Amino acid sequence: MKICQSLGFDNSFRVDAVGQSGGIWLLWRNHAGALTILESSEQFIHARVEIGSEVIHLIAVYAVPTVSRRSGLWGDLKRVIENIDEPVLVGGDFNTILRLDERSGGNGRLSPDSLAFGEWINELALVDMGFRGNTFTWRRGKDTRNFVAKRLDRVLCSAQTRVRWQEAVVSHLPFLASDHTPAYVQLEPEQRGNPKRRPFRFEAAWLKHEGFKEILAASWNGEMRTPEALVALKAKLKKWNKEIFGDVKQRKGKLISDIKGIQEELERNPTDDLLLREAGLQKEFDVVLEQEEMLWYQK
Repeated sequence: MKICQSLGFDNSFRVDAVGQSGGIWLLWRNHAGALTILESSEQFIHARVEIGSEVIHLIAVYAVPTVSRRSGLWGDLKRVIENIDEPVLVGGDFNTILRLDERSGGNGRLSPDSLAFGEWINELALVDMGFRGNTFTWRRGKDTRNFVAKRLDRVLCSAQTRVRWQEAVVSHLPFLASDHTPAYVQLEPEQRGNPKRRPFRFEAAWLKHEGFKEILAASWNGEMRTPEALVALKAKLKKWNKEIFGDVKQRKGKLISDIKGIQEELERNPTDDLLLREAGLQKEFDVVLEQEEMLWYQK
């Protein structure tokens, strides 16, 4: 619960992992709507969300990797979905593909499990919401000899849901800390505005920058009275923060963009050089996340 609250979520519901695989966490904020857990199992969580006068059912899926254990999931989900007469979203890791172009390499035929998955979608008249971003949502391999990628994750919905939220968008975000890419669903995509400027304050994250001590030593004027020296130091730190340290959010956004670009190239033509460049960018991203966490706890 402490982890959820530190991430900014008021409540959570968890299905524990079995061994070293599986596990589903559903996290939510109270202001987003009233959420009720209706059913859960090893492979899915079914929740009903009331947002004012709107209602939508969310089914978060983790299909186990073993085909024999996964086969029963389609029947369980069919029972649940057929009894819902309100809008429904079904999304997560289905651990199988629908088409041959949803994987890198391999032979020229779909497995019986993939065919069964497709039949299940057609039988329930579900709609694949599509995506923006890279095609593949799961990857394995640090070099081209072992590189494999597939679209194992997707978001499906009922026709009723698609008609109600016609502008809804699913985005495949870059691979960062997992072998799966996050899928970001926006039922009503927001229009971004210009962020307000924050007042000056010392940021603990500066201490993580190797050049901070040098700028501090070079900028402090010991011959001035402390109040005046602090005013002068403030101006120099603001300039340094903008030009050298940079805004953490901007640096984070730039790294995500760079990682996304590398991963788009990897999807077209995986090479060892691209994989090494991606690994280096992800290490830089980890440092920025640590700085961002320090800023979060400072608020």
